[in-house]
Amino acid sequence: MKSRKLHQKWIRKLALIVFAAFLIFFKLIPFTHVPSFYPSPDIMFCIFCALIIRRPEMVPYWMIVLIYFGFDVFLMKPLGVWTACILVATEVLRANRDAFRENLFLYEWFYASLIFFLALMGNRMILSISLIPTPPMLTLFWEFIFTVMIYPVIIFIITYILRIQKPALGAFGFKGQKL
Repeated sequence: MKSRKLHQKWIRKLALIVFAAFLIFFKLIPFTHVPSFYPSPDIMFCIFCALIIRRPEMVPYWMIVLIYFGFDVFLMKPLGVWTACILVATEVLRANRDAFRENLFLYEWFYASLIFFLALMGNRMILSISLIPTPPMLTLFWEFIFTVMIYPVIIFIITYILRIQKPALGAFGFKGQKL
């Protein structure tokens, strides 16, 4: 029984990495010849936030670094800056995940939005200090808005379609660890 759950755990991690590779591939495909004014939402951040709140063992820190460093490499962003900002943001969320067990969805949505906003501003600050060209504030604003708007959709898919629920108070995992 334990080996079956262990295999499921690694299959879920592999599926998450494959989905991230699909997102990178999707962002690299040119659908039109005209550049888009609006940025796409950060779907992986929403997925990571939702999974860290519900099942943090599914998203270890090395997976976050691997996926976002891949985003930096393939999307030609400054290497490691956005990765570090997202890693700090998700680890802050992981450290405070017990606060979400009994609170409403609106609290979780606000907290994830605030963390994403701080990550965007931290990224912009690091890029401006190191004299790297930064994206316009309007682009960051639209990325923030689109990411905040897509978060409830991601929560709906993870909670009701994939059936990954928040652990109850006092729940234990298959290895006997506290969830």
